[in-house]
Amino acid sequence: MEDFGIIIGCCDQDYLFAQGTCASIRHFMGDVPICLLVDGISSPAVRAMQRTYGVKVINRANVSDEFLRTRSFGWGLTKMIAFWESPWPNFLFLDADTIVWGDVFKKFGNFQDYDFIIDRPCYSYPDDGISHWFFDIAGIEKYFPDFRWRDYRDNYFCTGTFFAKRGIFSLDEYKEYLTFMSEKPGIFKFGEMGLLNFMIFRGLQAGKIRVKSEDMQWLVPDFNQEEVAKRFPVAANGPSLSPDDANVIHWCGPKPISVRNDLYVEPMSFCRRKFMEDAWNYKGFAADASMKVEDLVRYVFLYKNKFRKKFKALKQKLAK
Repeated sequence: MEDFGIIIGCCDQDYLFAQGTCASIRHFMGDVPICLLVDGISSPAVRAMQRTYGVKVINRANVSDEFLRTRSFGWGLTKMIAFWESPWPNFLFLDADTIVWGDVFKKFGNFQDYDFIIDRPCYSYPDDGISHWFFDIAGIEKYFPDFRWRDYRDNYFCTGTFFAKRGIFSLDEYKEYLTFMSEKPGIFKFGEMGLLNFMIFRGLQAGKIRVKSEDMQWLVPDFNQEEVAKRFPVAANGPSLSPDDANVIHWCGPKPISVRNDLYVEPMSFCRRKFMEDAWNYKGFAADASMKVEDLVRYVFLYKNKFRKKFKALKQKLAK
């Protein structure tokens, strides 16, 4: 697979899930090349994934374009770097809070006929839903009056997973969009999600790119635990699926830490255990204990950041 690989976007809050994502790729897709697109991740975690699965790494130190290096790292923008810095001409992008379930490349990766293969949502977004999740409709109509946003209301998708070609977007155009976003904050929503949907469907409207929607991403918050458990069963000896089954499970809401009982997390926990075994030969109690330590560290990190933000806000309030 010299012309295809999988890119996983991750930061220092989700490296524990990225390990599971990598393990799921090895379990279901064999030795397909993997690349970590990282922002602020701790080097021991990176080295463990490099050593265990031979992953490539893209970070601030080795991004070739200065603009991307200085302007496109951080929540909601890091993944955009993949469109110009991907090690392969064709790639699958995955958020770190996902795992593959089956060989998604074999089932969906049709790069001969399409430039983008994206998820097909299971519902149509009303106007207020589009304004909440993707972009401010009034702002789009004002600043981009040529874009027929209504034509694609049934196709806007969660950008946690997609197949794409490197170089499909103009870097100069992306620079203009980032400048626009800094001058007109609030037009595009949820990091890159609104911007990327806008860029994809504006390109489709102009006839510049070929796009196909496939039912390839399962958004866990959209279903109850019983539905998710039935769809993605994990038996004592591992996941149970038919040969042609392929999907990406995406915990785009509450995260799949191993100690949760209000969320179906077994597919991710299985993959995290696989990483523990592949990386350090941890099994059984040792693997479970190691996962719980990682979960605890993540909690400490998150609450430390929340406290820091609240303390900063309090200082600013008192200063006034």
